[in-house]
Amino acid sequence: MASVEGIASQATAIQQAQVQNQADIAVAKKSLDAQKQQGDAAVQLIESAARISKSPGTGGLINTTG
Repeated sequence: MASVEGIASQATAIQQAQVQNQADIAVAKKSLDAQKQQGDAAVQLIESAARISKSPGTGGLINTTG
C-alpha cells in the first residue's frame, strides 16, 4: 500500500504545483496589464505636452502681475 500512498502524494504535489503556476501566471498578467496602463498614460502625457507646445500663442508669455 505504500506505493499507492506515494502515487497519491505525488499526484497531490503535482496538482498543487499546477495551481501555484496558474496563480503565478495570473499575478504576472496583472502586473503586465498595470505596466501597460502606466506606459499608455505616459505616452498620452507626452503627446499632450507636444500638442500644447505646438499651439500658437501658448507658452510665450507669463503673467506675473496677477
